[in-house]
Amino acid sequence: MKCLILYILMVVHEGQCYSTKTKCNVQNKMVDCRHLTMTIVPSNLPVYATSINLSRNSIQIVLGFTFQYFKNLTELDLSYNLIQSINKNAFHGLHSLQSLHLDHNVLQVLPIGMFENLICLQHLRINHNKLQNNQDEQMTETSKISSLRSLYFEIYPDFKFPSKWSTLSNLTHLEIFARSAKVKFNKEMFTHIKKIPITFLHLDEVPSISQDFFEHFPKLDSISLSLGYDLPTNPIDQVFKSFGVLKSRNMTNIEIAYSRFNNWFILNWNRLQYLCSICLKRLTLHDLYIKYISLYAMQVFSVRSTCLEYLEISKNLLLDQGGSVFTIVQNAENLKVLKIISNKLHSRSKRSQASILLSLILPQTLEELYIEDNIAGDLVDIKFMNGHNLRVLSLKNCEIWSCEGSFAGVINVEYFDMSGWSCEKLSIALLSGFPNLKTLNAIRSHLGIGFANIAGAGSFLSKNLRLQDINLSSNKINSIPDGLFLQPFDQLSSVNMSNNNLTIFPKFHANIKTLTQIDLTFNSITQFNTEDIAQIEKLGEVDIILRGNPFQCSCKTLQFLKWLSETNRVQDILDLTCVTEKASRRIMSKVISDLKTFEISCKTKFWLPFAVSLTSIIILAIITTVVFFRYKYAVEYFLLRFKMKMRNYNELQQGYTYDAFISYSHTDSSWVKQFHDKVNSMGFELCLDDKDFIAGKGIAENVVNAIDSSRRVIFIITHNFLKSTWGSYEMEMTRMHAFQKGREDMVIVVVKDDIKVTDMPEVMKNMWFKITCIQWPNDENLPYNTEEIFYEKIKMSLKMKEETTI
Repeated sequence: MKCLILYILMVVHEGQCYSTKTKCNVQNKMVDCRHLTMTIVPSNLPVYATSINLSRNSIQIVLGFTFQYFKNLTELDLSYNLIQSINKNAFHGLHSLQSLHLDHNVLQVLPIGMFENLICLQHLRINHNKLQNNQDEQMTETSKISSLRSLYFEIYPDFKFPSKWSTLSNLTHLEIFARSAKVKFNKEMFTHIKKIPITFLHLDEVPSISQDFFEHFPKLDSISLSLGYDLPTNPIDQVFKSFGVLKSRNMTNIEIAYSRFNNWFILNWNRLQYLCSICLKRLTLHDLYIKYISLYAMQVFSVRSTCLEYLEISKNLLLDQGGSVFTIVQNAENLKVLKIISNKLHSRSKRSQASILLSLILPQTLEELYIEDNIAGDLVDIKFMNGHNLRVLSLKNCEIWSCEGSFAGVINVEYFDMSGWSCEKLSIALLSGFPNLKTLNAIRSHLGIGFANIAGAGSFLSKNLRLQDINLSSNKINSIPDGLFLQPFDQLSSVNMSNNNLTIFPKFHANIKTLTQIDLTFNSITQFNTEDIAQIEKLGEVDIILRGNPFQCSCKTLQFLKWLSETNRVQDILDLTCVTEKASRRIMSKVISDLKTFEISCKTKFWLPFAVSLTSIIILAIITTVVFFRYKYAVEYFLLRFKMKMRNYNELQQGYTYDAFISYSHTDSSWVKQFHDKVNSMGFELCLDDKDFIAGKGIAENVVNAIDSSRRVIFIITHNFLKSTWGSYEMEMTRMHAFQKGREDMVIVVVKDDIKVTDMPEVMKNMWFKITCIQWPNDENLPYNTEEIFYEKIKMSLKMKEETTI
């Protein structure tokens, strides 16, 4: 009792752990618990569920009454676990259960009575377990399920089905899996169950089969045989002979598949003759290592098999038979679907020299033709005979190196697949033979190179105006040819341009209103501009898929981000990412959710640099203005110098024209003239503006020339001079000249009025220590202060040589 309580507590604890560590996906009444590494059935599943999928876990045991509260459960999948034991009452209460999957576990026994309450069970899978060799009791258990319609189970050598199976009057679908290479399928297996109405029979692994095996299946309509890859011998001859007992029957399907032996075989008349007598609608010969088809055998077969509507010969060898496959079926009276897929072995590293230039005769009733991964060469032209009923033409994955051909005789084709071609050379007229085309698949066909190599690529689809679905994905298309989608497609529904190198949104015809989806995933689009957005809005209610593009989340793409936040056309917006200006990747939806903050930051990024720039300009202007007014004379001096230099002005290298230039106020002109005449009479040549300035030149330029041409500059300092603007100007020019030429002692100051040094201009005070100052005799009471002494001082000052000369 204690052990039982402890076990119950462990189960409850593990169920509680499930609720916190693993979660099933619940949608409506469907519960999906696959791939969750569970070791027991969780106890907290919703009891209203109609379907529970617990496959691909590690469940080891199914306890009694586990599902007793699931009154509405119709489907339970426990396949691909590690179930070793199932309690007799495990499925108690599942009165509505219709489908039970117990396959691919390690069950050794099926408890007696485990199916008794499953009164509605129709589909049961118990194959791929480890049930004991003696399965009589196991099979007896299944016989109790009178409602059973399909059953999947395994058999061992010498197995016989129990007579009680005759109660399974509803069983129509039976799949048998051989667990040993010694299993022999013969009619003795079903001796006791002749009345079972099996219509579909699948045999998985057929080591051996007798000619009379199918005798006990009077209602058999479909046969699927998976022969097996690892059998000791190839049973293919036995298989064809076993169809002999089906003579004159009406059957829907026979499929023979998966038999690879080194002793490949030829599909000849000795084998096909057993199928000719059956009114068979569908025949599939898949992956059987058929190396060659007898043309005679297939011709006879196509004539005699008047019921055949579907023929598939896929994944065999069929070496070097080329277009002969059309010849052998052209006489089939009712053939509607022909599939010749992946049969030819050829080296993809070597290019064939042959070109495809064919005139092919089709069965008149043929509606679908699939020649996939089966031919190689350059496409020139293909002309079909009797192709008026053809609706589907698939040539995908064929090695077509040049696409410069066209098609004729199949104007009613609605579906065309040219995926996997190498259309580096392309014809504009390639699709012109399909005026009623609705679906075009051209995946991985190198059309990007083909479009670039031809003129007028935009008219490639101009003859296919009824197109509804266009798939041009993975074609290395950098830009869509002008006009490609600008044709008036009045039925166009979807366009797939994924996995290309597009950077902009494709341009569509303005009248296209039927588009429902445009797939632009995994291209090189960083944003949609104003024109792109305007076009999208005009297309109607179209869904756009955009994941996998390197979108940018920056201030430059703000308009695009705003559109994303407002539109409902981008269906995968939660899957979009973008790269910020700092090169970090972000989820697009998070950027959009905080778009207002992002927009404010963009405005800040704009106005802050603008404000800083404007402020810098203002400050620079202020500084420039201050500097200019503070050093305006220096600036003007250097500008004058530069101007004079540009006029080829040559500075004096030796001597001067004048002994001195007189700078004065014109208010004092009478006294200055007397001063000039007196000094001039002493033998000195003085420069005076009234007589020496050159007419036509500016005063400033004349001043600079006068200073340059004179050994000395005499400033007549009076009260009027101190008030004069030109006086200050001439002082500054003199100072600048003296500073530049090293002539700081060239200045003579004549102080005529009673003026103190402290009243002198700043520029004069700054250079006072280099100035020769002579006072005009204003006070007659002072000794040695006479006009004679004054002029003698002037004479001596003018005769003195400058300390520094040029």
